[in-house]
Amino acid sequence: MLVSLDEHISELTRLVSEIDDFVEWESVYEWLNIANSIDSISIDTTKNNSSFGWCRDADEYDLARSDLLQISIKKLAVFNFIWGALEASIDIVKPEKHPEKDKRGKISNTCFLLKKSFSSHSQLIGLNEQTAAFKDHAALCFGFGNVESRLSKLTEYGSSGIGLYAVYELRNLFAHGSLSFPQPDGFNRPRSPFNSLVDHASHIVLMSIQMLMLHHFDYDFYEVWHNNDTVQLKTVLRNCHLISSDQEGQIALL
Repeated sequence: MLVSLDEHISELTRLVSEIDDFVEWESVYEWLNIANSIDSISIDTTKNNSSFGWCRDADEYDLARSDLLQISIKKLAVFNFIWGALEASIDIVKPEKHPEKDKRGKISNTCFLLKKSFSSHSQLIGLNEQTAAFKDHAALCFGFGNVESRLSKLTEYGSSGIGLYAVYELRNLFAHGSLSFPQPDGFNRPRSPFNSLVDHASHIVLMSIQMLMLHHFDYDFYEVWHNNDTVQLKTVLRNCHLISSDQEGQIALL
């Protein structure tokens, strides 16, 4: 089982700051540190609604949507700074171009690298579950129909890269102004599967950064001072997203 998203970001941020190659990875640290520093965002969508106060039912909906968006926008902000850390990581690792010219691109090349570097047995524990959860929540959210198409590329990107390839849809919808923001549920409660979708996406991107680092620092003698002990970097990279009881299974993959 994975730790909370806040803990996941915090652990990876701290780990990046502990490596000997920190100067090279400082940009990654900066993006992660900002993502981990966002405590709240204030949203009040009713202030521009001239009809607010005229209809009780409509007011309940507007208030619920304002509360919902306050949560959703914070999660989107965190996701986008994590995505910035991913792109900074890719700039350092410099994946080779996809062998097929029509599939080349920064994220496609990275997903293909993850496929080549990590089999279904050596990839991080929990990645498949996060990808499945992202798929399930995408099916419940308006505007995410293309996620299913992306996930159909499993043969091209493998189980290690397909999650990131699917999450790329969320990033693109946001970046290109095509994202549909969530609505309250049928009882005007500030609840939506969108928020969980963004959390799963953030976990997948963080785990992709971990795998890029595992690929980049692919040797046993690289050690860091972590939690008051000297440990192998690859051990921490494979464990920093897991609760303690699940770490033994991940260590067995080393």
